[in-house]
Amino acid sequence: MRSKKLLMTVAIIALMASFSAKASFVFSGGVTDPLPVTKNDFNTQLQGLDFNEMTTEAQLSVDMDGTVTFYYIAAEAAFINSFNSGSSSALTENNDSFNWDGWNSFTINVVAGEILDFSFTSAAVSALTPVDNASGANLYGLGIMTSTMTSDLVLAYNDNLSGAGDSDYDDMLVRAEFKSVHMPVPAAVWLFGSGLLVLFGMSQRNKQ
Repeated sequence: MRSKKLLMTVAIIALMASFSAKASFVFSGGVTDPLPVTKNDFNTQLQGLDFNEMTTEAQLSVDMDGTVTFYYIAAEAAFINSFNSGSSSALTENNDSFNWDGWNSFTINVVAGEILDFSFTSAAVSALTPVDNASGANLYGLGIMTSTMTSDLVLAYNDNLSGAGDSDYDDMLVRAEFKSVHMPVPAAVWLFGSGLLVLFGMSQRNKQ
């Protein structure tokens, strides 16, 4: 009886771990609208990945410790824009095609609850709108796109909302991929399933 209770406890813990391992990005504030965005040159590709919403005026964080990898995936702008994290990691616009796997990338370590340190800037004209997620500056120039097909986000920069503004959010697109350092879901599910199988075997033996 004691062994049965112990196995049940292990199975419950494994199930809880399998749910807790589903880490995600977290939005603080913001205004959410449906996609596609008018005049965005990459609507077709984004809709193919079922990106159906975009949030602006929001800061981005994560709910677990882990890593975030940023991939430069597309751009359509008259100016040369860049995406930065801290003082050493940067992605610079260098290809106008769409590539979900990214033209180049870098990875940062992240801590649960902390606002992610990244920014978009334009090297061409100082009047263009810089966006800084860490400080919350000009977040109306950052579109955070979400999909029902992937847990990754697309960070979409609009580089001239301070003036007339085209509001197409395709001046630079960066994919953000979050990976938790906690127990992976497959291992937790395997442990939970093993516990259930043992319990089932014990119940069958007791019936005999």
